Amino acid sequence: MILFDTSVLSRWLRRVKPGADERRLQEMLEALMVQEESLGLPAIVLQELLSGLQSEKQFEQLRSRLLASFKIVCPETADYIEAARMKNKCLAEGVNVSGPDCLIAAITVRGKHELFAMDADFESIARIVPLRLFDIERHR
Repeated sequence: MILFDTSVLSRWLRRVKPGADERRLQEMLEALMVQEESLGLPAIVLQELLSGLQSEKQFEQLRSRLLASFKIVCPETADYIEAARMKNKCLAEGVNVSGPDCLIAAITVRGKHELFAMDADFESIARIVPLRLFDIERHR
């Protein structure tokens, strides 16, 4: 399964005037959906995407779209423990990453998924722990 980070979906879903990069990203995501690729969303990403919306109508439209398009993957207790371990390993290597990013990474590693992210913190995490990142070039 390919899991998505907020950094990807916010560009796809929330941009009022998408640029060339966002249009290419949208085309890639639509191609993945047409291929019936299994697509997932960590529950914390669902929360992040739904936070800060101006109206209840906008909230409900986005909620419906996300739930229809992605399997929601909820963390287990072990994921929180592994996220803390990952953060400690990163800090020991001189890399400071966020707790939520470590939780997303832990969920991805546990499920043997790939993570589609456009956040350099995940590249840093992947150099330290066995996090598989989605390879955009491989899917073009």
